[in-house]
Amino acid sequence: MGALERPIVVLANPTAGRGKAGRLIGRVDALLHRQGVPHEFRVTESAEHLTSLARELGERGAIVAVLGGDGSAGLAANGLVGTAGALAMLPAGTADDFARSLGVGTLTAAARALARPNVVAIDVVRVAVGPERRVFVNVAGAGFDSEVNEAANAMRLRLGSTGTYIAAVVRTLPRFAPARFRIELDDEVVEGPHMLVVVGNAPSYGGGMRVTPDASIVDGELDVLLLRALSKGAFLRAFPKVFRGTHVRHPAVRLVRARRVKVEADRRVQVYADGERVGPLPAIFEVAPAALPTVVGPNPRAVR
Repeated sequence: MGALERPIVVLANPTAGRGKAGRLIGRVDALLHRQGVPHEFRVTESAEHLTSLARELGERGAIVAVLGGDGSAGLAANGLVGTAGALAMLPAGTADDFARSLGVGTLTAAARALARPNVVAIDVVRVAVGPERRVFVNVAGAGFDSEVNEAANAMRLRLGSTGTYIAAVVRTLPRFAPARFRIELDDEVVEGPHMLVVVGNAPSYGGGMRVTPDASIVDGELDVLLLRALSKGAFLRAFPKVFRGTHVRHPAVRLVRARRVKVEADRRVQVYADGERVGPLPAIFEVAPAALPTVVGPNPRAVR
């Protein structure tokens, strides 16, 4: 079935972006009509419902256009992998880093991409945490960034994706202590105290933090960032560099590519993937190359 022959179904997650996606349904409908995109809408009721609907539509060979953010993309991917369907993004989340990586960082760009779908088979990452098995499409982390995610999710005052993340960093850092990690990178083992371990399929998360700046969603590899323990002052001085991707030059940072990564720690450390909690370490990450047909825009920064 060619891209132009596939039915296009918009899955609207009304809770994405703290209700942003729900408020945008009418605008998205009008945008798609203006672009001449035949489509139907389905509103999801829960995370499980989004995944099951994506699977049902994928088995029909549909393009599932997700109106939501990184978390919604991950939920849809879990339904679509292994079906005949394809993923598309209509960015309406808190951060929308994954949509930007696909070259569809605005709703207008996303609607245009759906009018002339360019479908590329992208990599996904399989993660196993205890009995939990799922895939993610963007970035996962364990350590300081997962504790920041916990703090950000608990905040009532919302300052936008980047502002909320920075406020959560400031709240988390004074009480944070590095864990002693054991990280298996294919055949190499790294041990010692680290602030965090990030497994990137795409370049950025948290509203533009280019944590794994050279990551590609079509290279069949994971970009793994290891940040060794450093003082709180040194961390604060280095932190702004992540928005430019120049943090990778810091002596406490190591960036390595691998296909399989196992991460353990000497204390309870949560794993977050696509902005959602997966569970506590230990975790195993494995790349699944070219596992998810996905609609990309004309200049997708993560397809290289």
